[in-house]
Amino acid sequence: MTTHTATPAARAANHLPRKHYHDIDGARSVLMFLSVALHAGTVYAPARPWITGNTDRHEFFDWLIFGFHLFITPTFFFVGGFFAVLLLTRRTVGDFIWNRFLRTAIPLIAIALTFNMIEHYLRWGDAGGQGGFLDWIGSPAFVQVWSSGFWQLHLWFLVSLIPMFLLAALIHRVLPESSKVRRFAVDLSDRFGKLASGSAVFALVLMLLAAANTANYAVSSLVPGGYDLIFPGFQSWYKLTAEFPFFVIGVMAALSPRLLAALTEWRWWMPFAAAAALLFQPYAFPHHGFALGMGLLFLNQLAIWTLVLFILQFFHRYFSEGGPRTAWLADCALSMYLFHHCLVYIYGQMLVSVDWPIGLEFILLTLVSAGTVIAIHELLVRRFALVRLFFNGKTDVDTIRRKPGLIGSFFPQPPRAV
Repeated sequence: MTTHTATPAARAANHLPRKHYHDIDGARSVLMFLSVALHAGTVYAPARPWITGNTDRHEFFDWLIFGFHLFITPTFFFVGGFFAVLLLTRRTVGDFIWNRFLRTAIPLIAIALTFNMIEHYLRWGDAGGQGGFLDWIGSPAFVQVWSSGFWQLHLWFLVSLIPMFLLAALIHRVLPESSKVRRFAVDLSDRFGKLASGSAVFALVLMLLAAANTANYAVSSLVPGGYDLIFPGFQSWYKLTAEFPFFVIGVMAALSPRLLAALTEWRWWMPFAAAAALLFQPYAFPHHGFALGMGLLFLNQLAIWTLVLFILQFFHRYFSEGGPRTAWLADCALSMYLFHHCLVYIYGQMLVSVDWPIGLEFILLTLVSAGTVIAIHELLVRRFALVRLFFNGKTDVDTIRRKPGLIGSFFPQPPRAV
């Protein structure tokens, strides 16, 4: 693969000790584990009656999944933008694209062609489809899965990230380091960081971010055909741009240490604000009308930013040290994200025939799905190079084998006395 000559900043960065952002990586990892509970909740949420044939449902799970949706994916996009900038300062553009292809595109393709297809086949059968796997592949339902973009399921996050990574690489390649645009971006990020410092004014910053998101939604909704797929099997312009502001703020936080410090600074009132956002969960729906809908959309974005930044502040305060546990969680996080969705459906469908308390079923479904992914990760992804490449995007299997696994990371053996 052709690569470009490294920039002076990239060459200099390669000779400096690399700072590891254990807090940000830890937040991403824990949220990927939390996504198991999110999708397990859809099995019992009245708002998702098509997930399985389970008739045991409760409104609590609507509250749960809508609450999780407020902050899990937006935080992923913030982290994606943040680490994209860090990688571009340490690598050439060609190396960055190759790294993102390995870490994003290959796992996306591997899961889409395996576990996601298994899940879609099972869904087809549960919906009344007749025949085996080959019959399904030859049916109009199979074509519809791919042409509609429904093949993505939970992978839509990775699909959206890919063009954002390419855009970041293009801007980094086109703009010289000495360009006024680069200096303006850094200066703007620094100024925003100065504005966001402190506690009282931070509430105004949250409202400013919410207003920017609201404007982004409003503009995207006015694009002709914005809700239609850009091309078959992909995404709409509206969905592609919905999470873009979080990616941009992640980029700005990476450009400016002052902004990153301001966003992750602990504020005593943020836990209460985050709890209120999670409790009330403002959402705008078409029946609300224009004025009320725009107001609720603003409050929705305010709740999202409050939760996202609270999570970043929480992990910065309590999980900045790193260690074997954080390293294991970070390594297992992508496996958890990729594999769990199909397993939740399979186990959730199994639980349709039992008549246990709904809370017990939910806990069991979450734990068994996560436990199965952990077993896959420990027994396959960490041990076999080809499996690790396809489902983790890495080729470091020899190195990872020498590092402690789940047991060694969380239950280390005390050193033996000599």
